[in-house]
Amino acid sequence: VAFLGFIDLWMDFRNKTKDLTGKQFWAWNDYRYDEIGIRGEGFTFEIYKLNDEMVEYFAKPDKDFFERFPVDNFETSKWRETPILDTELINFVTPTYGNWSKSLQKEIEEKQIIVRQVANENGSYYAVRKSHGTDLYLISPKRKIIIFINHNM
Repeated sequence: VAFLGFIDLWMDFRNKTKDLTGKQFWAWNDYRYDEIGIRGEGFTFEIYKLNDEMVEYFAKPDKDFFERFPVDNFETSKWRETPILDTELINFVTPTYGNWSKSLQKEIEEKQIIVRQVANENGSYYAVRKSHGTDLYLISPKRKIIIFINHNM
């Protein structure tokens, strides 16, 4: 039961936007990949498109965004500005697995390029959780996207 609660909490963060960012909003799914094992290990990778109102907000968020969010129940760091200097973190949340087909590997690697670009550019934001696996949240106003990755291996 605890495992199912964990999956419910982290699988679809769109229902958690207010607790995550301080603003309630809907984001349109652009990409989603889930690979979850019986023991909770797995890899979830989601990219959502932001509407113009949220892009404008995230282009210049207020100080509450950095000081109060994500709320404590997310167990993450507060939002920080990119670039992300921790290359080990980026390498860990952008894995490639041998059991993926060549087409799936190509598809995921193309999306992971976006993660690496956002992580290295100025003007974006990230929050990290490093317990029960690693979660990375990235917001890029420039690209009009929010990214969620959970890697638990």
